[in-house]
Amino acid sequence: MATSCTYDNETDQKMHLRAIQMLATEFSIPQEEVQELYESMLCTMKERARVKDYLVILVSRNVKDRITRGMNSQP
Repeated sequence: MATSCTYDNETDQKMHLRAIQMLATEFSIPQEEVQELYESMLCTMKERARVKDYLVILVSRNVKDRITRGMNSQP
């Protein structure tokens, strides 16, 4: 479900998809759910980023934080 703002090239796509797979595995969440959240956050952050070299790290951290907060708020 990649949108037009998501990946700059094939290498960029592979790098981000690897991060998505790692997050899905770490939290035992379907990859599709993680990918939807990750790509949404990536598009938002990419629009404001001056330096894009660290986006995979920053987006992964933000997705991880959001997943963790969601898990902690469930009964």
